Amino acid sequence: MRHILVAGELNADLILSGLPSLPIPGRELIGSSFTMALGSSSAITAARLAVLGADDPAYAVAFTGMIGSDDIGRFVLEQLHHFGIHTDGVQIVDTPTGVTIALTYVHDRALLTYPGTIAVFDGRSITPKLLSSYTHLHVGSFFLQIGLQPKLAAIFQMAHKAGVTTSLDVGWDPAEQWMRNPYLAGVLSHTDIFLPNEDEAAALAESAEILKRAVSGTLIIKRGERGAAAYTDGRDDAVTVVHVPAFMIQPVDTTGAGDAFNAGFIYARQIRGETLESALRFAAACGAQATLQVGGATAALTEQLVWGQIAEWEQ
Repeated sequence: MRHILVAGELNADLILSGLPSLPIPGRELIGSSFTMALGSSSAITAARLAVLGADDPAYAVAFTGMIGSDDIGRFVLEQLHHFGIHTDGVQIVDTPTGVTIALTYVHDRALLTYPGTIAVFDGRSITPKLLSSYTHLHVGSFFLQIGLQPKLAAIFQMAHKAGVTTSLDVGWDPAEQWMRNPYLAGVLSHTDIFLPNEDEAAALAESAEILKRAVSGTLIIKRGERGAAAYTDGRDDAVTVVHVPAFMIQPVDTTGAGDAFNAGFIYARQIRGETLESALRFAAACGAQATLQVGGATAALTEQLVWGQIAEWEQ
């Protein structure tokens, strides 16, 4: 069995790109393009995971979360189906579906989010019976999911008892509590793969080595154009570091690139059993490819196409 469960936030991304600068109060700026796409770290990771293994009949990706009974919710559900994600665990509630407005620039983006259902989902749908059907559980946007935060450590512990591995991405903390968040340390003590980006890691701890001590498993730090690094336990309490460089491409939209990286690493490492360095390289390629078009899940590639892209870039 090679089944992945993704749990967490669901929303749509309204993406405005080609802006000349950050917004200026009292002034109007003109962008070059606009699109609505599947949003949320968890959902983009799920979409990328589903497409990576689309050629494998024994592989499946499912989602558990909440959407509202509104047009945005219906759009999100249609998108999940489009990417081949199983949605029996997606609940429809009266709370409006969350929305993120993404303002994208050449090398970065600014995000404005209305949480809606993101803050309501509390993970009660995740039971030992549900977990028995999966081999891995992934959760994204920890800091946005205020309803899930108090329950997540127990859920990850439950997953481990069921033989299910776990991974976590936190996203930026709007409250800027970071490691002072009352629930994060407990979750990290049951996390097999922790996937912050470089800015988030710096906000969480003074160094990667210090942050690694809080994580029970592997710490992966996404460094954008500087590549990525993995931190694992070595001998005599030392930390072993594996680093891979980034692929040199010209990005169009960086929205969701980190989520595509997450999917690539989880798939390569947990599903295909790649070495740590190979999984990092595969993940870096997934993240890079996601920046070549607008929308984190847009034009997602299967596993074989990703390997082909790597071979082309490495030439």
